[in-house]
Amino acid sequence: MVEKPTIWIIDTSILLNVLDVPQYNQNRDEVLRNFRLRIKRVDTFLLPFTSILETGNHIAHINNDGQRLQFAEKLKKTVSDSINGDAPWKTLRFPEHKDLIEWMDSFPYSAQKRVGLGDHVIIKQWEEQCKRFRAYVVKIWALDNHLQGYECNH
Repeated sequence: MVEKPTIWIIDTSILLNVLDVPQYNQNRDEVLRNFRLRIKRVDTFLLPFTSILETGNHIAHINNDGQRLQFAEKLKKTVSDSINGDAPWKTLRFPEHKDLIEWMDSFPYSAQKRVGLGDHVIIKQWEEQCKRFRAYVVKIWALDNHLQGYECNH
């Protein structure tokens, strides 16, 4: 049986390690090793708006002014490259009003399970990609335990 190609939804924890953001890069070697393997397998990577936003928030809280600027520039370039097709991942479409209404409608149930809004949105976007790309296995790539194990279409 032929194995289906894989799409990975990139969580903030992964993006922070790839960018090597101080205090959020403890798993960088492992993340980069997995990233190289998955690139070699020709997997697809999708970068959600939530991961971009949360990464920017973490960068804005770096205490060192020079590092804060350095990593803000690095994130800017990473996102620009992604939008222009010059990065190993593509940005997911940005949310529209109807998306926000739907996500907010179901958020209280996630909050009851201690799932924050950012992770809730990533899960919702994963669900959307599962429906959209039935010929692919779609997974969330995260270091956070509560986001691991999301896989569909296998």
